[in-house]
Amino acid sequence: MTTYYYFTCTKCGTRGGSLGSQAWGWGNFDMIESFKFLAYHINKCGEDSIRIISEDVVHYVDLLHDEYNVFLEETKHIFPHSRDWDFLVRSHELSIEDLKQKWVDEQAIREEDERIKITGHIKEIEIMKEGPGHYVYLGQVVCLDGEVNKVLAHSRELPELNQSYMIMGVMQYHPELGEVLEVHKLLSRSESSA
Repeated sequence: MTTYYYFTCTKCGTRGGSLGSQAWGWGNFDMIESFKFLAYHINKCGEDSIRIISEDVVHYVDLLHDEYNVFLEETKHIFPHSRDWDFLVRSHELSIEDLKQKWVDEQAIREEDERIKITGHIKEIEIMKEGPGHYVYLGQVVCLDGEVNKVLAHSRELPELNQSYMIMGVMQYHPELGEVLEVHKLLSRSESSA
């Protein structure tokens, strides 16, 4: 069975590129996409910020669609992904600038992404429900820009107060609590930047 690995940038928190490992060795290395990610992030964030993580680890965080689309836009000056050399053949009559824009237009993810990411400190926790090894809690998160969000989470452990977290989830309207961010993933900033 193949295990996939991705490169991640600890400074800006994005990921990209891929390679796979089978029992008989490494394979399925998307050299061009990986090179593009590494070249861009080493230049933007520094080589000390690059790590490689397995899809199986708990702190793997998927990119939001708009984050991936921004990455495409910001890296269109670096040559395209390996699976799309045929794109160059189909579009060879365009000017270089039009070719770059067509690349972004064709690769951008069009479907809506309801998930959001916030980063902030958990200032208050109210336990809504408790069971054996399981909590449902309401937390108050103060983001880096000062915005305050309510988060509703189900977890085995309660997060630490005043600890910085990266939180991914979906905004929901709760009849009693109002607008809350339903937490899908919560990572301490030290863990997500390790």
